[in-house]
Amino acid sequence: MKQFARQLANKPLFLAAILSVPLWIVFGNYLVGAMAALLAAFFIAMCHSLYLLNKRGKSHAANDAATQDEGRR
Repeated sequence: MKQFARQLANKPLFLAAILSVPLWIVFGNYLVGAMAALLAAFFIAMCHSLYLLNKRGKSHAANDAATQDEGRR
């Protein structure tokens, strides 16, 4: 299930298509539901990308710090 959520976060248009149906029911208007689904899907994709960049940045920073410590010795 976790991998499925990751794949959906990487494909915002597919996620928007899935989200548009329940939002259509909630808002009672397909255009409003589709626009809200697009906004939500791209926001989710952006948050997922920022999470991955932050995670990669921390691991690179730890590797750089270890490399600098070895260089001082």
